[in-house]
Amino acid sequence: MLRRFFGFSILLAATVSCSRDDTASAHPRKNASADGDGVAPRPSVVAPVSQPYKVVAVSAGGTITGTVDFDGTPPAPEIIRPTSDVNVCGNSIAANNLTMSGTKVAGAIVWLTDIRTGKGFPMERRLDLTNDGCILDPFVQVMSTSSTLNVSNDDRALHTNRLINVGTGEIAAVAPFNDDGEVVPIDRLKEPMEVEVVCEQHPWTHAWIVVLDHPYFAQTSKTGTFTIDAIPAGKYRVRAWHPSLGFVDDSVTVNAGQQTTVAFHIRPSAATAGPGPAVVAPAASSTAPAASSTPAASSTPDTLKK
Repeated sequence: MLRRFFGFSILLAATVSCSRDDTASAHPRKNASADGDGVAPRPSVVAPVSQPYKVVAVSAGGTITGTVDFDGTPPAPEIIRPTSDVNVCGNSIAANNLTMSGTKVAGAIVWLTDIRTGKGFPMERRLDLTNDGCILDPFVQVMSTSSTLNVSNDDRALHTNRLINVGTGEIAAVAPFNDDGEVVPIDRLKEPMEVEVVCEQHPWTHAWIVVLDHPYFAQTSKTGTFTIDAIPAGKYRVRAWHPSLGFVDDSVTVNAGQQTTVAFHIRPSAATAGPGPAVVAPAASSTAPAASSTPAASSTPDTLKK
């Protein structure tokens, strides 16, 4: 009888253990305002939406193409001196978070900030964020709320990545790892937000993600170009942003079946986003003679305007 009792206890413990999947997927923390959970809210480049995005048929949609330039001296690569896991991270890391071709900015995010109806989402919606050499790659990317973010670890070191909603300061998700080669799928970023990704074990580690509830966004190529297509005719606000430089806004009119070209110019700001939980500072724009519309200067993110 006693042996049967112990056998049942072991079976029950195994069942409870298997019902928990803390390492297979990310789990957002509740009550993020508690001590040790989250940080203070900061100005965000992604504003809360006024109404849900609705998918509709788009006939003779227009296209926005253009470039993103930085009118100033780009910041030098950051030299990091690791204070932990030196055998894995090394004695120094050159974190080159910005790639430019002349004045053209690669990897900048461009999106329509006020569109509420339009085309549907693409079928494949998976993105990757990798811990590699004790930094995160890529440094900046954009995704929709219907996408899955696969966070992985290529290091033989423990990483615990926290995804922080910049606008609220709350932790949107946590990706824990035990060893290299593990992948944590995150599919719980269900509202538009600017996300800062940090590592609990390696505080110098940062990455940035723009999460949007619509598909009208793009990331600039190596030569700083972008294209957003199938846009319903109308007038829209468009934003271009890179966390190392700042952002700039523009007002663009899209005509049915036609292409509109815009040149974004980000100017140096007194305080731009850098390593650590810093406020993302806006950057003013300048007129580009080749553009069909002139980027309008913006000194306050949308989240502060509303």
